[in-house]
Amino acid sequence: MNTTRRALILLGGAAAIPMSMGCITAAVMSGGDRETYTENVDSVLLSADGKTLAVIGKEHHYLFDAPEPLRLLLQSELRDVVQANFRTFMVDAKQHISGTYFLQLGKDATQEQKDKALAAGFKASPSGMLSYNGSLSGTRYAANGIQATTASQKLRKTYTITISAEKSAGSKAASTAGKLLLTPITLAADGVLVLVAVPLLLIVAIGAAASH
Repeated sequence: MNTTRRALILLGGAAAIPMSMGCITAAVMSGGDRETYTENVDSVLLSADGKTLAVIGKEHHYLFDAPEPLRLLLQSELRDVVQANFRTFMVDAKQHISGTYFLQLGKDATQEQKDKALAAGFKASPSGMLSYNGSLSGTRYAANGIQATTASQKLRKTYTITISAEKSAGSKAASTAGKLLLTPITLAADGVLVLVAVPLLLIVAIGAAASH
């Protein structure tokens, strides 16, 4: 793999994380300025440099700045004993997406794992359960039909995440692919998803958008 692209790797062991992605039953609001939809996700990937978290949906790709605590957690042995719950994510008309996640250490965690979780920023509840709350921000793109084709880049099952999106000006639905930038993720000849290196200006623009 050459230096013009960054490999996306499956969050080692993430396929084993029992993720519960929070779902809200909601219909598209007719005449309103937002719509709520569900996205089927079968890949959650991290760029080789650890800076970008990529959530691969059937209709969209979501690229997030990878928070240091989450990145470190998912690259550690704690990933095997953590349950993750992703709340409803919000998208604005400029395709900026943000949301929160909740991590909880499993009841079967060893004392050593509990100590590591506390060192990683987990907090203990009155009941003794260790949990962590965090946030994600990034950009939504049209998937353009690009999906993981290798088992090594797919989760063991498909998960559903709920998205509440602001409708773009003049569009009937915020999820209209024609209003979105096409994903910067490409499919390599060996079937592996990669994040193509982009001009510095675009990297800066994405970084600025993620901070809104």
